[in-house]
Amino acid sequence: MRRAPGSSSPGISPAVVLVVLLAIVVVGGTAYGYQQWQDDIATATAVDSSNPPRGGDANGGLPSAPSSDEASKDTNEDKGGDSGNDNADPYEPPTFDVLEPTDNRPQPVVLLVGDGYAAGRGASSPGTSYASLISKTLGWDVRLATAPGAGYLSSTSLLDLFTDSPDSVDPDLVIIQGGYGGDGSNDAAKAAIEELDAAIADRYPDAAVVAVSPFWPGTPNPQAETRERTVARAWREDPDVLVLRPQPDGWSDFTTVGGVPDDEGHELIATSMIDAFRGSGLAPAS
Repeated sequence: MRRAPGSSSPGISPAVVLVVLLAIVVVGGTAYGYQQWQDDIATATAVDSSNPPRGGDANGGLPSAPSSDEASKDTNEDKGGDSGNDNADPYEPPTFDVLEPTDNRPQPVVLLVGDGYAAGRGASSPGTSYASLISKTLGWDVRLATAPGAGYLSSTSLLDLFTDSPDSVDPDLVIIQGGYGGDGSNDAAKAAIEELDAAIADRYPDAAVVAVSPFWPGTPNPQAETRERTVARAWREDPDVLVLRPQPDGWSDFTTVGGVPDDEGHELIATSMIDAFRGSGLAPAS
């Protein structure tokens, strides 16, 4: 007999109902247990396991280990200022007395320890190097302890150049200018800077000290920026050192000849450093 539309179906066996109910309980309990397991994982790892990042986590879901380079990074560096870290103290450059001639010294003596830039490489003549321009403009006797490629970690390091310079120089001012000089870690560069700073203080305790962070003509790459910050911050650990920063302060961008500044580049370096010397009191205002 055909069943009319809307008519009820024959009764369902109680046994069938019981089996269906048991299946619902088992499946529901399994689903709840799986979700609880997922939630426990998410809580323990601080990752939303129900909605993983598209394409996966950039670092494989593991926390980044702070390598030396990453520990020195700062994406919010202010021009010429300190890091964007809210907990960092702002940089307060030291001030000095003007370097003056004395009875036995007709000119203040400056010891410039540096790389090929300091040696005048790229200049058309010795007189157009930045060291010579500083000497002529300020009336200082600038002595050179330089070597091409010298840096904090190079085989002939800035520390080597400093310690090998004659004690008789007895400078009123020591200027350190150079880069890493190798592929060592930031921690190694910091240690080298600390050692050099201590050597200067021990040998010439009355001398003023100026450190120039690394140059990078053109657009710096991330590694160059990180290394520049590392050098600047390491020197700033000594509040008596004036730290000059060509890259963020805009006087590292010049044309080069074989990787070293041409005459215009040397002039830019000289005028920028002279302005900084005057601003810190080392040289009288123009």
